[in-house]
Amino acid sequence: MFNNSIVAQSPDYFRNPLDIPITLAANFGEIRSNHFHTGFDIRTNAEIGYKVYAAADGVISRIKVSAGGFGNVLYITHPNGYMTVYAHLDHFNDAIAAYVKQQQYAKQSFEVELFPEASKFPVRKSDLIAYSGNSGASGGPHLHFEIRDASGETYPLNPAAFYKLEDTIAPKITAAYIYGIEKTTGIPVKYAVKKIKSGYTLAKDSVVVNNAMVGVAVEAADYMNRASNDYGVFEFTVKLDGKQIYNVKFDKFDFANGRYVNAFTDYKAIKTSDKTIQRLFRLPGDHNTIYHDLVNDGKISFTDSLFHLVEVMAADAYQNTTTLSFHVKGNHVTKAVPATTEEGRVFHYNQPNTFTSDSIQLNLPANILYEDLTFSYVEIPSAAKRYSATHVVQNANIPVHDSYEIRILPRNISTTLQPKAVIAYDEGKGVSGTKTSHWDGKWLVARAREFGYFYVMLDTTAPKITPVNVKQNSLLTTNNIKFTISDNLSGIVAYKGLLDGKWILMEYDPKNKRLQCTLDKQLAPGEHSLKITVADDVKNESVYLLKFKK
Repeated sequence: MFNNSIVAQSPDYFRNPLDIPITLAANFGEIRSNHFHTGFDIRTNAEIGYKVYAAADGVISRIKVSAGGFGNVLYITHPNGYMTVYAHLDHFNDAIAAYVKQQQYAKQSFEVELFPEASKFPVRKSDLIAYSGNSGASGGPHLHFEIRDASGETYPLNPAAFYKLEDTIAPKITAAYIYGIEKTTGIPVKYAVKKIKSGYTLAKDSVVVNNAMVGVAVEAADYMNRASNDYGVFEFTVKLDGKQIYNVKFDKFDFANGRYVNAFTDYKAIKTSDKTIQRLFRLPGDHNTIYHDLVNDGKISFTDSLFHLVEVMAADAYQNTTTLSFHVKGNHVTKAVPATTEEGRVFHYNQPNTFTSDSIQLNLPANILYEDLTFSYVEIPSAAKRYSATHVVQNANIPVHDSYEIRILPRNISTTLQPKAVIAYDEGKGVSGTKTSHWDGKWLVARAREFGYFYVMLDTTAPKITPVNVKQNSLLTTNNIKFTISDNLSGIVAYKGLLDGKWILMEYDPKNKRLQCTLDKQLAPGEHSLKITVADDVKNESVYLLKFKK
């Protein structure tokens, strides 16, 4: 039976963590770059500073401050074992903020991860714990809110099980695709859909394919009342001639499986056309736990020349459902041709794979590919500012689930400059990042988590430090001193501030390239110095000495 609703969970146990109604900027299970979204992004009217409350009784069990990721985040463990998470906060309440600051000074680090004793910060439902913000890798002011299950921090749950939001709108299916699966998932055929009284069908109801086995995929969206966002479809079920062959449901995730989003979606379509095509069949290397009751991994095999009824049902978390129905048959039944008959070397998804030439070595562990692929490699002669050939490894439109080792043999790098060498990565459009690298004899070694263009560059330029709201040798008119910091290649990895020779807390916001500190209001009048040191990944270091008067 098609289960199209989340099971209700103690609707009164958790309160709204804000004082304003819950309206979502993003939903649980939405498809993001390299992961599924794991909570509710609750709108805060594009402003920071809304009061954030404990959703239920519990203890603050974890506190984290980081430049990226969740930024300022609190974790509350509740007596029933559930955990709630409050992320991208602007600042904590006074007691928590004082504790965090004391730990930052003790560790001399802006970034801290703390696990206070249960007796340190007990909270009651509706206690003020923090203020909403835009910290970390947030794209705008909001509260990211999660509920995780009683087994620990590993499994986020769909908050829709605990909060009933107004939603009477069924998902919409805007396009259908059929993938031939004999050799590879390849290039799908797109089919237009049309709305009918019972849901959707294809513009031409009956489809004939020249494949012995196919998989179905869709472009689909879901909306809520009084909102224009696409909140993502909660559940898909596929039936063949009335029998279920596939189900995927976004009610619970395992953080370890987040990157499998690149198998659930057509990764190439996202990269090349920004289209989110959701596969309703499982690739062989996709080991996510979100699938249920699969028959032949959701793939359709043709053993006759008859038309077969395909039904794709899409549902949201509040039991709004729509169905796409059409008929399909195989024009002729052919025996699947193994991929090994194609030209080139085949990398099998479930085996370790290696590649070696005179100037590159690749070592891929098993199970970092989602399906077998015919490996391709091209070497392009060295270009300006590159200290190796450009190595085109497969292409950037094929996903890689986990990291693999890449070793490149550079050319003409003196011993003096070797510490400044990095392996640069791009997708064919120019360098977009570097890999932390180390030397192993004559080889420069790094780890990569994508395919594309790789080559060696030198980073000999130190980061740049620019004061924003202060001038040298001037009377300070603010207690908050701001700098812009940036780096040209390998990226900023360390920063430090010394006020009159003593460590001072510097807060780093990489998305705005901002480094700042707040002076003690009791700082003595007179002349002072603030020494800022910033280093990149190959230890190029810049120092800025600000002298000011208070």
